[in-house]
Amino acid sequence: MSMGIVSSRGAAIAERIPSFFDVLQNLWDPINKPNGVVNLGLAENALMQTEMQQFLNSKVRNYTPWADPHSLTYGDGFTGSDRLKSALCGFLNQQFSPCRPVIPSHLLVTSGASNAIECCAWSLCDPEDYVLIGRPYWTTFKTMFANRARVNVQEVEFGSTDPFSLEAVEHYEETYREARQSGKNIRAILLCNPHNPLGRCYSKKVLERYMKFCHHKQIHLISDEIYALSVHTEAFGEPFTSALSIETQSLIEPELVHVVWGMSKDFGATGLRIGCLVNQSNELFLKASTSISLFNFPSSLADNAVAAMFADRGFTDNFITVYRKRLHDSYEHMMKTLESHGIPCQKSNATLFIWANLRAAIKDDSIKDDDILRRCREEGVYITSGEGYRSEYSGWFRIVFAHPKQTLDEGLRRIIRTLETL
Repeated sequence: MSMGIVSSRGAAIAERIPSFFDVLQNLWDPINKPNGVVNLGLAENALMQTEMQQFLNSKVRNYTPWADPHSLTYGDGFTGSDRLKSALCGFLNQQFSPCRPVIPSHLLVTSGASNAIECCAWSLCDPEDYVLIGRPYWTTFKTMFANRARVNVQEVEFGSTDPFSLEAVEHYEETYREARQSGKNIRAILLCNPHNPLGRCYSKKVLERYMKFCHHKQIHLISDEIYALSVHTEAFGEPFTSALSIETQSLIEPELVHVVWGMSKDFGATGLRIGCLVNQSNELFLKASTSISLFNFPSSLADNAVAAMFADRGFTDNFITVYRKRLHDSYEHMMKTLESHGIPCQKSNATLFIWANLRAAIKDDSIKDDDILRRCREEGVYITSGEGYRSEYSGWFRIVFAHPKQTLDEGLRRIIRTLETL
């Protein structure tokens, strides 16, 4: 093939097409596609689809304006409508308990949280700079930073240290020193809080320690809080603490703290493509991100729909209450099922997935993680392995439980059948 067909850059990123696209083309349905693939790999939240559909198909239709002439233009600009920004501020001020109330000038609306993170890559980093991320982590962060903005990820290893402890910060400090000694320019730390894939929250004390470290090194703290409301139990682990809720005066310059959130996980609305990027003090950063908003702005109809939803506080309050109860029930069901079949799981209290050691349930030591993945796909169930999240230990897999019981049971049955045949 002639290399002139595409650029060298185009040829490189062509190899990075997500591997799960074929799963989406053949999703299991008990009636229409009983031989399809049960998707317990993608972090999609299917627990509240009925409620979301009912709201969008009834109340939004009567919302004014829903599809007026203004919605068919560039509207109020590329960073979200004035109406949505105002509604988002009300929601964030209620749910994230910020020290300073969030106002519309503090945020940009993007077409999903992924675009908000890419804005950070473009506006905070130069090409070939580095962002520190601890292992394991959602490796699609590499795509967000690298594919277009050409920013690198520097991984942090913890060994036997609890990644959510104060001691873990020392590993970031050591990695920072080593990176600087090798000539790498570190521009930021990215924390996923609650964590993907471990399903736990950082304590306030630990977040404050990260802020002090970032202040000392004059690097940015990006807090990806896309699972903020997906806390399903208070019986274990730390409660969710937003970076917005921490008084930064004695810790870090507030212009160095950036918060990302979106509709995809907490509201099970990946397809709406609504995210937001918040910084309450860095006007230049927001201007820089606004300059590339042409590539990030959401549909006006999605904008109007979400503005209508956040304006209905009764709906959102009830939605979150019901959602957390269903999330807890699904978590308990999956934990009990896996553990009853000799599969160890790490306890967690947030997000949509469980971190499970499937390798521990197999007697044959020659079986590798890729073998388990391949056999699961042959059995018609899609999950993801710890190797794909740069886990420091083999054998671990991320399994999504934010599905109705019928879907969970079918997927778990196929996973267990896989393990029994290996």
